[in-house]
Amino acid sequence: MNTEHVQILAGITEELPPIVIHEPSGRVLDGIHRVRAALTQERNRIPAIVYSGSDDDAFAVAVRLNTAHGLPLTRAERIIAAERILGTHPHWSNRMIAGVAGLAESTVRVHRRDLPGPRSLSRVGRDGRVRPTDATDGRLRASRLLAERPTASAREIARAAGVSPNTVLDVRRRLAEGREPAPARSGSAGTPAPPGPIGPSDLEKITEAMLVDLMADPSIRLNDRGRFLIRWMRANREALNPPSDVVCAVPDHWSVPVARLARAYSLFWQDLARQLELRLADPSPGPPGPPR
Repeated sequence: MNTEHVQILAGITEELPPIVIHEPSGRVLDGIHRVRAALTQERNRIPAIVYSGSDDDAFAVAVRLNTAHGLPLTRAERIIAAERILGTHPHWSNRMIAGVAGLAESTVRVHRRDLPGPRSLSRVGRDGRVRPTDATDGRLRASRLLAERPTASAREIARAAGVSPNTVLDVRRRLAEGREPAPARSGSAGTPAPPGPIGPSDLEKITEAMLVDLMADPSIRLNDRGRFLIRWMRANREALNPPSDVVCAVPDHWSVPVARLARAYSLFWQDLARQLELRLADPSPGPPGPPR
């Protein structure tokens, strides 16, 4: 606790950003100085965002929020936090953990090497996508597509091959230099199998990871639209855990109508995803206008 920082916050007359509370434990994940400042002002109510994830996910949320603003964690504290997250979330990519802990990706990579036990064949990235740790298959697909469609953009090849545009650019450069599309991996015993289909547990991990970044981004959580987005995404996240509760809540005679409603919602989500992806691909400003 930094007393001077509490006094500074207590002297601010405007409403401070909401604190973040872990609902199961009641711990303050972000904003303990704001709580003390409110007590100094003899206030008994302040705005808060309630997070209901697991203890391990709550720790990651707290680290991410406390590296983004306020009194930052020291480098030693961030490294300790990254080591703990590597142990609880080994399926997260190095870049994702680095973003949470406020470290360089290379630092996280070095500390991951020291972890005991087997290595996962796939990891969840910051964009929520599950990717294999060995990208050889994706690079080979990209090289074949580049040969078939030499005029296609890197983004088009990336979407078709299931890799990033940067990977496509690297493959294109390696092919132009007469090298193999994928660098040789020393000590590798064959190509690992590609990751299987995403299951319910993977879906929960992906949504938790994305919510961590959403809640930590000031451009989202410090305005009404952004807070609405967080509440909306959290409401959908809570429906995933556990899905059996939702199934049991539906009477038999409502099974077919609710199933149809669920499929209608899935179409809405697919259309939303398509609009967001098109917005990234189309540099034109503003949302598309009505049809003419």
